Amino acid sequence: MNHHPPADDRERLVAAGVLLRYQDHRPHPSLGHSPIGYVSTALWFELTALAIVPAAAATTAHALLRSIAADAVDAALAPGNETAPRDDLYVTHPAHIGPYRRVVWFQRSGPRGLITAMFPPDQ
Repeated sequence: MNHHPPADDRERLVAAGVLLRYQDHRPHPSLGHSPIGYVSTALWFELTALAIVPAAAATTAHALLRSIAADAVDAALAPGNETAPRDDLYVTHPAHIGPYRRVVWFQRSGPRGLITAMFPPDQ
């Protein structure tokens, strides 16, 4: 039997410009020691826009994303969410990212999979 894993839909989203591959593959303790593999272009744009110097935009975005990820908690631990699967979605408290207070989601692609950082779909 020749088993192939399902195609990673995130690569199609990278090609469409919806996601970016994230180059900092350090594990994040608050994300179950998983690395962030992808970032939505909307989140990346907002993080790079916070840089004081344009040449430091990527460095600023990396530092901000690491800081935001450090405060993420497993969504299954939220009251009323106890039946949600553990370790598949991490959320943050609203923080000023750009002109608005926003939540950031860190969603796992599958068991022990990479994390995708993004704004919730309704934002």
